[in-house]
Amino acid sequence: MKKLLENTSSLRQDELKSIHSSTLEILEETGVRVDEENALKLLKESGATVDFKEKIAKIPNSLIEEMIKKARKRVTLCGRNPRHDVTLGEGKVYVMTESTGIKVLDIETGRVRTATKKDVEDSARLADGLDNVHLYSIMVDALDYPEEIMGLEELDAMLNNTEKHIDTGGLGTNTTKDMIRMAAAVSGGLEELRKRPILDLMQTPVSPLIHERKNTEGILECAKHEVPIIILNMAQAGGTAPMTLAGTLSQTNAEVLSGMLIAYLVNPNVPLIYGTTSVVLNQKPSSGPSIFGLIEEGLISAASAQLAKYYDFPCVVGACFGARATADSREVGFLAAISLVFPALAGADVLYGVGLIDEAKTLSYEEMVIGNEVAGMVIRGARGIEVNEETLAKEVINKVGQGGNFLFEKHTLKNLTKEVFIPEIFDRPKTQDILRSAREKAKQIIATHRPEPLDKEIKEQLRKIIKEAWRREKKA
Repeated sequence: MKKLLENTSSLRQDELKSIHSSTLEILEETGVRVDEENALKLLKESGATVDFKEKIAKIPNSLIEEMIKKARKRVTLCGRNPRHDVTLGEGKVYVMTESTGIKVLDIETGRVRTATKKDVEDSARLADGLDNVHLYSIMVDALDYPEEIMGLEELDAMLNNTEKHIDTGGLGTNTTKDMIRMAAAVSGGLEELRKRPILDLMQTPVSPLIHERKNTEGILECAKHEVPIIILNMAQAGGTAPMTLAGTLSQTNAEVLSGMLIAYLVNPNVPLIYGTTSVVLNQKPSSGPSIFGLIEEGLISAASAQLAKYYDFPCVVGACFGARATADSREVGFLAAISLVFPALAGADVLYGVGLIDEAKTLSYEEMVIGNEVAGMVIRGARGIEVNEETLAKEVINKVGQGGNFLFEKHTLKNLTKEVFIPEIFDRPKTQDILRSAREKAKQIIATHRPEPLDKEIKEQLRKIIKEAWRREKKA
């Protein structure tokens, strides 16, 4: 299967080189807009041509090439519990939840409602209990809190409810500083956080070719403390990027590499992760605009994973587990999972996208459970077939001989769970049975699963940081 993918949808080395060359031309001739003064000054001092009035930085090839050559390439995303540590770039596929929805499909009433901090708590705890979800990204906004401290309340909920690595977004200098302080309080100080980063911050360029001020402030602050940074693009081919996939890849590559460059110029040792969740804008009039679930999303993610590997960067890529599904129709969500196979076989380190439906706006606890099972299948498929003395099974074949069976052989029992992914909920014959089973499992995990609690003193430190931030913001 891997060979088949290489012969069809994968990019050849000369094609990757062409996209890279096109990217360098975009950065040098068109440039990027950077809405943050300090970042512009940093680029200027490093050799970029900067128009401070228009906030445009035209970046020479040499700067990008130096960053690619010298930047840190191996990243371990640590959990509060070390057994959840994830090291990227070693050939394994990991899975992360989708992020920043604004609504919730209530698990009790079945109605869609506004998201709250409790939903962050419950979804973090559910993710903590799902075997094939390895990283928790902030799934919904805590809309029951003021915008000024919403991100901090969300981080408080995550730190208290999962022992797995946490991904969120830091908007602005002060908020990012406070988030780093909170993570450091849990880790035992800034130096311990640097050694074992339990938090990364995802920063998103705005297509086409813009790094907004608050996102860029977050990049600068993270880089100072060596907090891992995911520069993750969210372009739409045919909308905010060219309709052609190669053109979209050239543009998004420019956006991601320039964001990584800003972080690298602050601190060459900052852990950098290449990311994209770019999609194709489906403009079919009969169905209305949709940005998830098209097969081309899988192609973009696979090609982006290849570009990351071309540079030897670890990567996080979008994977449509169920974002195109709705509360009323899940079949389309199951079909959309086909696109997951492409980036998994292309060597993506992290598949990003479990748990949201309705164009990634609504958290569904059932979809988290369904996505966990789909993830298990995809991870098994990406692992391929292991060939060695044990798996060739010559000894047991000789023992069973002609006309026998292998059902009760020790070799069968020993290798069953190693070799075969056994579905738990997809053995149901109907969609409604699958949803019912997923709902029951989600309820059970949320009600009974309890991650190791934080010490009382640490919880108090987190609340103190949030209170200080709220007093500061009210004075501003």
